[in-house]
Amino acid sequence: MIKARTLYGYSNARVKAMESFLIDGRRMEEIIKAQSVGSIISMLYQMDYKQDLEEFGGTNIQEEMIDFALSKNLARRIGRLVDISPATDRKLVRSIVSKWELSNIKLAIEAKGRKEPYESISRYIVDEGRYNKQAVKEAMAEESVESLISKLMINSPYTHILRAAAEEYKKRKRTLDAVNAIDIGYYSTLGSAVTKLRSVHQQSSRMLKTSIDVRNLMLLIKAKRSGVKFNDLSALLAEHGTISREELSKMYENAKDIESLVSSIKGAEMQNALDVYRKSKNRELLIFEIALKNSMLKDSVRLLGHSVLSFGSILAYLYFKEIEVDTLRIVIHGNMYGLSNEEKERLMIWKKN
Repeated sequence: MIKARTLYGYSNARVKAMESFLIDGRRMEEIIKAQSVGSIISMLYQMDYKQDLEEFGGTNIQEEMIDFALSKNLARRIGRLVDISPATDRKLVRSIVSKWELSNIKLAIEAKGRKEPYESISRYIVDEGRYNKQAVKEAMAEESVESLISKLMINSPYTHILRAAAEEYKKRKRTLDAVNAIDIGYYSTLGSAVTKLRSVHQQSSRMLKTSIDVRNLMLLIKAKRSGVKFNDLSALLAEHGTISREELSKMYENAKDIESLVSSIKGAEMQNALDVYRKSKNRELLIFEIALKNSMLKDSVRLLGHSVLSFGSILAYLYFKEIEVDTLRIVIHGNMYGLSNEEKERLMIWKKN
């Protein structure tokens, strides 16, 4: 206990301070019951989201830009976890939160592949971390996708991931291949984190494994919508989740469509999501992503929520924050697409007090 207090006392105190900015249950209920997206934005403007909303238009933000303001807030908050973590865990925390930096890189690669200028993606860049707006702007000045990736590789902590992306792009000159390689690299790194955490904090290791499950299952759902064969997506699946590749293959091959695939995923939340999906006008897959996170992370988040003076308290904040943002997304999208309050509430587990 003395060792834990010395190692995690500072970081846990900082995390608790950050948790004070999370939306509590009462305020989230008010947001759920809001009659319009404009009303929701007005409420968020009085909370921790003001700075991020202002970057994308303030209270006059366009609906299609709200997701980016929410992502900006998420990245800004969890980016601080690296700085406040004990030096011994900093590399591990960075490997977990690196997906937001890698997201900026993917945006740059896709834009360069379409021969679009930096200005076409500038509003979508999360201005945090090593690959912030300035870094991406400088890389976008390069003449080709290959030179852009080479520029980003200089002194990069993600050299191995970017090298794999460059090699994949070189084969068929497709930015999709480069982006997929980055995803594979990230989840491979996450798998290594799972292994390391087994000896540090078992609950944290379990949490990361469920995150990998969410990613793999969403990949199956998206592929089923596009009619992709399992053999063509198998190489994109991440290892170290709780659901094996064989189980994923069986689920995919036995499902004739999205609805039957989702029905094969265990958990009451998925059935709720399926009911809402069938009623929604736009049949958004975001509904399933939210439900997957809720269903598969609920027990783990509850466990981590009681972690003190441990790595678990740091990881708990990350997932509390991510679930908060996902909940806001489903509320806002629900208002856009005509879901009732009851339908939105069935998709949520956010009860932070």
